[in-house]
Amino acid sequence: MECGHDVTLLNQHALGVTPAGDLKSFGRIGAVEYKYILGSVERPFGIRSIGTKLRAVLALAKEIRARHAANAIDLLWFNHLSFYDVYPLTRLAQLLKVPTIQSYEDERFELVVPNRSTSSRLYYVNSWLADHYCPCMADAIIVISQYLERKYVRYVQDPRKVHVVPTIVDCDYWDVGPEQHSDTPTLLYAGTFAEQDEIDNLLSALALLRNQGRRFRLVALGAHRDQSSRAKLLAAITDRGLDDVVHLLGFVKLEEVRRQIAGANVLLNVRKDSVWSRSGLSTKLSEYLASGRTVVCTDLGDVPLYVKHCESALLVPATATSEQIAAAIDMALASPDLREKIGRAGREVAARCFGLRAVGDKVGAIIESAASIRPHRNNIINN
Repeated sequence: MECGHDVTLLNQHALGVTPAGDLKSFGRIGAVEYKYILGSVERPFGIRSIGTKLRAVLALAKEIRARHAANAIDLLWFNHLSFYDVYPLTRLAQLLKVPTIQSYEDERFELVVPNRSTSSRLYYVNSWLADHYCPCMADAIIVISQYLERKYVRYVQDPRKVHVVPTIVDCDYWDVGPEQHSDTPTLLYAGTFAEQDEIDNLLSALALLRNQGRRFRLVALGAHRDQSSRAKLLAAITDRGLDDVVHLLGFVKLEEVRRQIAGANVLLNVRKDSVWSRSGLSTKLSEYLASGRTVVCTDLGDVPLYVKHCESALLVPATATSEQIAAAIDMALASPDLREKIGRAGREVAARCFGLRAVGDKVGAIIESAASIRPHRNNIINN
């Protein structure tokens, strides 16, 4: 929308992280129409999801044909899809003479996790086929990191078709004003407690700080869809004697995330050295920086391209120990002046590198180059 185009989002299924009760099968996000193509926000997993996925592809193909007949589609944008969906839908786009963009946000999970079950092996083959045969079909490819840029340039053999576009955030929305000072500063973690998050070392770092007499509280937002992970997290908190300073709020809506950031003094984005951390770029990091708060984050992947240690963030190495994480957090807790300086510089980085205004022109140029379209005219279908 910021680039001047009409946009429709067609989703195969929910991601499975947001509770179904907080989702609707269709509606609008601002001026953007969205629709879950099967009319349901429930998402099956494992082998039983295959039939649902194939039905979604057929429904998408029918919807695309109908929309194109009613008002010619200028561009189809496929976001991190696999062979079973992007190949037939791209073939349909070619038949309709509609250009396509493919975008990728991290390495494919199936390609780097051991394949043991039948469904895992099927997903592996699907992802392998997608990477080897689908990128060359696109008119342009947008990736989030240099890791993915190198990967997809190898597949398409044309660097001009692959464009790096980092995470895009609304810096105005995430601007929460000056921090509130307190004798007990608040640390904030927001995320899914997934494989890429360095939770164990982070909790050990907090235990070290507490044993050293540092006062703080940690507010943790989010939850993994696997409920057993919550039990493990609670046990880890108890084992380190942190029950009275760690507050788990679970899944909360976006506005509550913003409110919690506004009440925090230091924001935590400590990640493990994994293929997902190296291939992706955390949206959370961009939002954190845009808030103007000091961010403690891991020096992984493309992160050092955007922020500098002690200037616009506090960085810990990819192999950081709990002691190193504790030292970085302690540096932030000890000095409100340092936090103000780093937070201000981090916000400038967000506006320059990730903001809607900064990235919008680049995205618009890629779209118009791929589709040769005029703004304010036709739909872009983002799948």
